[in-house]
Amino acid sequence: MRFFAIPMILVLASLPVQAKTCFHACVAPKLTSSIVEDATIRDVMKACRNSCEAETAALLKAKGTARALDACDPQPVPEADMKLVRGASSSFQLVASNFIWDVQNVLPGKIIRRVEMIMQNLDLQDVVMSSRGTVLPGERASFLFSSANDGYPAAAVTARIKAIYVCPAE
Repeated sequence: MRFFAIPMILVLASLPVQAKTCFHACVAPKLTSSIVEDATIRDVMKACRNSCEAETAALLKAKGTARALDACDPQPVPEADMKLVRGASSSFQLVASNFIWDVQNVLPGKIIRRVEMIMQNLDLQDVVMSSRGTVLPGERASFLFSSANDGYPAAAVTARIKAIYVCPAE
């Protein structure tokens, strides 16, 4: 299915330079063909997510905080903090059955490590999906929810953030 591919390529390419996360900066130049298949889009997005996470991990290792962060068991934030993050972050984008959420971390002293999204499947049952990542305080990064309900184009309508998990920044 190529339904979402072309519009999303235009959206990714049209983001202002300062608005692009590592993920978008990686994906945009790789999705320039007008004949991009969904599987190719998914592969590019997963590779870019992995590359950006490796880049962040290397930065944390250089700062000496990687070990403490790896040992941390992320805890859910209270609803008030979740609303702050959602309010500071843009809406989801849906591309080739992948949801992308650009998260702005407005929580001082906390590193966002995981986001849970809830949506409905074809049987209208709630399904919780989780995406891991690392968003340092004051920074912005993209969370990728891969293969979100293939075959259900209205899934974006039912998607909502269920929880945001954080670790201390120190």
